[in-house]
Amino acid sequence: MSPTDHEHTWAQAPASTFPDLRCTVCGASHTAIQDMLGEAADDATRLVGEAYYTGCRVRQELEKLELWLFDPPASVLEELEAIRPGVYLIHTDAPRSPRTLDDLRDSLDWAAWRAEGVEVHAVGPSEDGYLEVGVEGDLEAARVKLDAAYGNDVVRVFECGPMVPAIVHVVGAPNE
Repeated sequence: MSPTDHEHTWAQAPASTFPDLRCTVCGASHTAIQDMLGEAADDATRLVGEAYYTGCRVRQELEKLELWLFDPPASVLEELEAIRPGVYLIHTDAPRSPRTLDDLRDSLDWAAWRAEGVEVHAVGPSEDGYLEVGVEGDLEAARVKLDAAYGNDVVRVFECGPMVPAIVHVVGAPNE
């Protein structure tokens, strides 16, 4: 039975010495699928490279890795299919390159946006080629202002409060 015949429903494997979830329909191992998809993600990022790869999402229920790429050449798509036939769900329509998203992220002036009434708390690229901006307050007003600055369909606004940075002490790290 293939994953396209059903959607996996997970339950603890009976009498298992190793904690693992198994599909109640076909018996597939959650851990084995996760390992295989992790390896597929590593292969894809290595093969596709920074110029085309914008992100991925594990589709555990389908036993597939969903990839978003920016304008990849046909040879890249052919090689992906050759190394792991049937594993990738590939979208070649990411609207922006990773470099463009990094530049947009780095150009965001948090203080200037605060002065405009947009309280930004997080910013970063989405896996499918958009700049995601986490704001506190009026989401619609923030979206309108960010669209005016960056263009329509570039930024996705989501609700996000202030984040508390983690304090990490590394033994043996030099003092700054």
